[in-house]
Amino acid sequence: MISQSVEMSTSKEQAAISQIESTQETAQLLLESLAHGNPKYQNQVYKGLIALLPCTSPKTQQLVLQTLRIVQDIVKVAYPSIVEPLLNSLRSLHLELQHEALELITELRHYEVRPALLKGLVALLKPVKERVQKYKILEDSEMTKMTESLPLFVQQAAAAKAIRMLAQGSEELSTELLHLRVVHHLLYAMGNQSHADAQRQASLALEHFVRTYPLVEEHVRRAMGQTLFQLFMLNAEILYMKMDEIQADILHSNKVNIAEAMENQKSDT
Repeated sequence: MISQSVEMSTSKEQAAISQIESTQETAQLLLESLAHGNPKYQNQVYKGLIALLPCTSPKTQQLVLQTLRIVQDIVKVAYPSIVEPLLNSLRSLHLELQHEALELITELRHYEVRPALLKGLVALLKPVKERVQKYKILEDSEMTKMTESLPLFVQQAAAAKAIRMLAQGSEELSTELLHLRVVHHLLYAMGNQSHADAQRQASLALEHFVRTYPLVEEHVRRAMGQTLFQLFMLNAEILYMKMDEIQADILHSNKVNIAEAMENQKSDT
């Protein structure tokens, strides 16, 4: 009897989840239909989708992002209000959701929100820990600190990945990112020994800039030191595995300023 009761309860939960997801997908289709068939509703649908982005359900967020990509192409204008919730969605531990967010970020490079998006992505490479009120008993808890930091580190890694995708696809975007001091920020992220994927993604993104711009190569070599730089050029993806604490600290506290170096180079020519 107990077994049957548990099975019935589980079945009901699964049915409820299935029904919710089905309702969400139906709503998604309805919103798409409204955006396609009713031009006067396009902006309302677009604003409504942006308002839904901060919701706590990963499935809903994923559907919203998917719909936004479709509606974005219809509306042809990107609202500045999309930037913050979109970047915040990169904190998700759900890979499907992150994928949708990265795809939308890539598409928004063609719109007027691009400067804010690039600036926001670069800023995420140096996460500012949000102030969270904690009970005194938890203040020294290492597990609590790690739990609080994880979404920010996941976001840091995703931002580095987005930067690599954008930079590899456009020399113009690469240049814009260099002026935002992306190299300094990527080196900083590479020094984050608390999150291996953030180090890996930052390293891969930096590799693009180093191999593309001799000026960047020169400054990064100087910042890393010859030994670490050689390891970086040999295999950027696994550099974090070969980095010691002192080297990580050096990267974390780097003072590289490629934007300034580019201006100086321009003045000299």
